[in-house]
Amino acid sequence: MSLKERLSRFRSFWIFPSLSLVLILFTRNASGTYRFSDLLWLVPVGLLIWTVLEYFFHRVLFHTHFRRPWLREIVNRSHLSHHAAPRDPKQILVIPSFGLVVSAAIYPILFVLTRNLFTASAIISGIWLGFLYYEAVHYRVHMSLSDSPLLRHQRRAHFYHHFSNPHSCYGVTSPLWDHVFRSYRPD
Repeated sequence: MSLKERLSRFRSFWIFPSLSLVLILFTRNASGTYRFSDLLWLVPVGLLIWTVLEYFFHRVLFHTHFRRPWLREIVNRSHLSHHAAPRDPKQILVIPSFGLVVSAAIYPILFVLTRNLFTASAIISGIWLGFLYYEAVHYRVHMSLSDSPLLRHQRRAHFYHHFSNPHSCYGVTSPLWDHVFRSYRPD
């Protein structure tokens, strides 16, 4: 795979870190009262929020059967294509424009809740970090045979979702919410 193909396929890995850096630097100057050390607790808050978003999107949105074809096309097309061809590298990663649209909806909510641009930027950076971890894990689960015990565990649960029961194991990066909402695979 050429460098151009890699930059294109894995574009989320340079788009979201770049946006994060710009947002944090810009809003840090605009907010004035926050320190970079605040990132040590705000980014993990974003990571935790990511785990909820990952579970919600996968369980509620991507596996809902919408009656209206246009809504099904917008929300489910990419995910259903991935389930139809789970080893197709073109169907594994999220389209960055989808992530940007979702982020554009989440960021104002974070700002309203925190009333601070820097805090909202730090939290969305944590969400993006979780998203990029998801992208890396999801890609590796489908495309590599790693000896990592963690990756083997994630692969086993995710493949159970793909090939045995699509109504369980919605968390790709963490089984936390599957355990909380009792959607984890039976032992």
